[in-house]
Amino acid sequence: MTNLTAELDKRLKHALKGICQEAGLLSDEAELIKYTNNAVYRLPSQGVVVRFGAGDLASQRADHVARVATWLQDNDVPAVRLAPGLTQPVLFENYSATVWELLEGGDPAWTGAELASPLLGWHKLTPMRGLKQWDPFSSARSRLAMADGLSADDHAWLTHQWSETESAYRALVPDLQMGLLHGDAYIGNLLREPTGRFVLCDLDGTSVGPLAYDLVVAAVSALRFGAIQDHEALATAYRLDVTTLPSWPTLRRIRELVLVTSVITDLRNRPEIAKVHAHRLATLKSGASQLWHRYK
Repeated sequence: MTNLTAELDKRLKHALKGICQEAGLLSDEAELIKYTNNAVYRLPSQGVVVRFGAGDLASQRADHVARVATWLQDNDVPAVRLAPGLTQPVLFENYSATVWELLEGGDPAWTGAELASPLLGWHKLTPMRGLKQWDPFSSARSRLAMADGLSADDHAWLTHQWSETESAYRALVPDLQMGLLHGDAYIGNLLREPTGRFVLCDLDGTSVGPLAYDLVVAAVSALRFGAIQDHEALATAYRLDVTTLPSWPTLRRIRELVLVTSVITDLRNRPEIAKVHAHRLATLKSGASQLWHRYK
């Protein structure tokens, strides 16, 4: 269960109520699924999921996601669908929301083998015209600029790490296979349609980028969360072990930095996440190979 301060809980419920009113939905029976970069609520009786964030970055991402989701649906890509009949994104005050069809997810029996099928479907497609280039570095700079609850020393360290890693990545780009990238392809973003087809959700990172990064996510999860079988199953089903590629060390570092930068804009209001974040950052700074806890 995601733990929020009373102030943050009140703020998110106010936002959800306003968003639902704009969309013609009822928010009374909403269930919070998670809150990291975005708040995600399930509305079971209405068969939808509402996902929203605040500010300019959230607005840009919601516009991007709504456009990408429409293209993915038009091309029958294995991805979650926007809820029909709504103009999206849905706007309320400084919040931007997208509303999605509610699908089955979170089955503990699912492994990297189930993840391989939708990824192969994504990676064989030519990306939509005008799709943005993968750029975790600009996103990191934006989050660092908005950091709240991060010490000055940690802020400086992360800034330096991102700069060094960006330089290393730029040197690799000519040798990387680029294509339609999901950007956060892990089992937690896997859903299943009533037909049995597995699809991906959380389209914020969808871009033109190095296809290997979609496999790096599981490989880093093996190292940092102990999900070794998921990585092995994905590597077998996809027929590529990303840890054997020359780009692996740099792409691994990017993923680890993403996992310690994603929540820094609101650590002050999320004490439980702040504790998990502090452990992740400390082990990354020290070079320790300790397992991390997941954000909840």
